[in-house]
Amino acid sequence: MQLKANHGEWSEVYIFFKLMYDRKIYAADINMNKLDDVFLIISRIIGENLRKDTYWYCPGDIVKIYVNSIDSKKDIQDNEFAINRDKVFSLMQANKKTKGTYGDDEVEAFLKSIFIEAIKAPSVKSGDSVKGTQDITMEVVDYRSSISRIVSFSCKSDFGGNPTLFNASVNNTNFVYEIVGPVDDTLMDTINSMFTEKGNTATGDRIQFLKDSGCDLVFFDPYEKTAKRNLVLSGGNELPSIVGSAIKFFYWEGNATMPYSSLRKAIDYVINQNPAKYEFEDIESIYESKFKDLLYNMFTGMKMSKPWNGRSSINGGYITMKDDGEVLAYHSCITDEFKDFLLNRLRFEGPSNKRHNAMYIYKANDKYYINFNLQIRFS
Repeated sequence: MQLKANHGEWSEVYIFFKLMYDRKIYAADINMNKLDDVFLIISRIIGENLRKDTYWYCPGDIVKIYVNSIDSKKDIQDNEFAINRDKVFSLMQANKKTKGTYGDDEVEAFLKSIFIEAIKAPSVKSGDSVKGTQDITMEVVDYRSSISRIVSFSCKSDFGGNPTLFNASVNNTNFVYEIVGPVDDTLMDTINSMFTEKGNTATGDRIQFLKDSGCDLVFFDPYEKTAKRNLVLSGGNELPSIVGSAIKFFYWEGNATMPYSSLRKAIDYVINQNPAKYEFEDIESIYESKFKDLLYNMFTGMKMSKPWNGRSSINGGYITMKDDGEVLAYHSCITDEFKDFLLNRLRFEGPSNKRHNAMYIYKANDKYYINFNLQIRFS
């Protein structure tokens, strides 16, 4: 049976092939343009299979492959990686509109010849298992300091669509708002009965009806205690209300429409609302820093579904495959630039309300509430 993969998995294969041939990874600026004088030299890419065998792929004119530290005697001309890199790029272009998975027999044969049994970039070893948000692990040398270290990167692709940074997860990513104003059971039933012709939740209509009825929303709390705990760990006791204010901007002020999805615009709204009640003159930098740290923590492993330990699961950074096939990175030596990139490139997105228990009114202790769900995507 042919091995198949989706766009994201094929992009990881492409990144692996390209890095093996290029032997270095360049950094990007805030606009995702290559910085010609900032790069890491790749000594080896480290992979692991389901049997826990460890593979070292060492770039060079002749690529050496070691299995559990022993030379496999499987030497590969580096141009084989370039040839298969181009095959993968052509395959992705041909399937750009494909929603599911697809494969290629020639690329599959090459992958198997270098001990890769699944169509995914070499798995990243994290502790004793392959897990987390790490997609590729490498031993690299900083060209400026000549210091060698092993680092892990997460891989994303702009090819065929913008990836998500933070996915919705039923109640785990729900934020609860109390409805204030002339709300009663009749209004609740009316709004909860609003659906589109296709049977989906009529998000814009429900929000607009609430506003036209003279109601407003007051942030209450994250739906789950674990989500609240992780937010507090990331940015202090005030962060849940700060995030709640930003989400309100998207759903309430903008009816969950694209013009209101920008995180940058949401921060401007939060600064104006000042939900943390800061009494300093320069609150702009405080709110912006809170958001940057949160986005970085989300990127490097923080989720809302389980307790986070405050540590990053990635010590290298972020590698992206651009539409034109260029591969660039934000790595830990330019963390501030990466945080700027995240803030400028991310937006809110409204996931399925029905699937995620959101956008309907419910009653508890004679008060009325509505949930908004958090999902963040690259733009």
